Amino acid sequence: MRGIMHDTLYYLWLQCALGVSPSLRTGEILAAFPGGAKEIYGASDYDRRVAGVFTNAQLARLRGTPMGQAESILEECARQNAHILSPQDAAYPARLLEITGFPLVLYTRGSLECLRERLPLAVVGTRRASRKSVDICARLSADLVHANCAVVSGGALGIDSAAHWGVLHAGGSTVAVLGCGLDVNYPAENAPLRAKIAERGAVVTEFPFGTAPAAKNFPIRNRLISGMCAGTIVIEAGEKSGSLITAGCAAEQGRDVFAVPGDAFGSTYTGGNKLIRDGAKPVFSAMDILEEYELLYPELLDMRRAARDLERPSVAPEKVVVKKPAVGARHMATRPEGGFLPPVQKAAASAPAPVKSADLSPLENQILHLLANAPLHIDAIMKETGAPYGELFAALMHLEVQEVIQQAPGKMYGKA
Repeated sequence: MRGIMHDTLYYLWLQCALGVSPSLRTGEILAAFPGGAKEIYGASDYDRRVAGVFTNAQLARLRGTPMGQAESILEECARQNAHILSPQDAAYPARLLEITGFPLVLYTRGSLECLRERLPLAVVGTRRASRKSVDICARLSADLVHANCAVVSGGALGIDSAAHWGVLHAGGSTVAVLGCGLDVNYPAENAPLRAKIAERGAVVTEFPFGTAPAAKNFPIRNRLISGMCAGTIVIEAGEKSGSLITAGCAAEQGRDVFAVPGDAFGSTYTGGNKLIRDGAKPVFSAMDILEEYELLYPELLDMRRAARDLERPSVAPEKVVVKKPAVGARHMATRPEGGFLPPVQKAAASAPAPVKSADLSPLENQILHLLANAPLHIDAIMKETGAPYGELFAALMHLEVQEVIQQAPGKMYGKA
């Protein structure tokens, strides 16, 4: 055990040096150094350079990062009762090792064993969910649990919360992947939920303690939600929903994408409906999902317990915290008893705070620079940046969500 923890310390050091990034060539780095992070730490600058897997900036950070930084994180994890997983650990999610830029370190509370014992599926959607979608999500998540699935989501308000509560209500296991450090109480409303998730499954992040929930962290986080799972299910997602980034990551990772269809003229369902138009499988019951895996994972799935409809009671709706509609939006939400909340009265909305360059990734800043003078087609942006499609798609979606760029017909992108 001491040897394993000792090696983990080197992976902590390597993460301190290289940072958290989906574009990190983790697989190539570890393939070039079979001894793992410990070998990289002991290698000469020449050996690191000739391996051809580090940039000049990364080489400089490897030289300048002290081991004491990793030791401090290790001590903090011990104080906070958090576990540390590196790619060499048996408990590290096996599916994550298949994606580009898998994390060097995961910080967890609870156990990720459910990802091996059950079929993991991601359930994501809007924070401003309607009560109808909350109920559908909770029912669907419970049905998946009854068939021996584990549900992974982001621990956010709205659909994420409904997915987690639906699983807990059904006695199953669930995993919440955070976009901040484990010690950061975000969102504060879901602190009790995160505590219960850690008891039945795990709360996990690749961000060190003290990392605030910055906007740029969530697209990075989303690739882990899809990467841990065999498929991703989208429930109520607007055209600029961050859950579409998760769906894009899933497609790039070769995972299945599902979507629950909604009102064709409702803006909060536009993103999910467009996913179906573009090839995602529409979901009307848990069977629509499970039948895709029945022959692939017969040892995991219990199809006899799979429901064929979504008409049974689920988690009490009042448990699920939903983000309030934006000021000025005419949002209609259903009450648990079936009545309707009155439309929110229109009010003058304050202008959104400008997005700072420091809050964006290098790729996102590069895209903004390319679009400074004129709109460009996505193929031209990919050619200029050299970024893989999945990473580029995630960056474009994040910039759209931040309302600094907009997409025009024909996959043309320009500054908003």
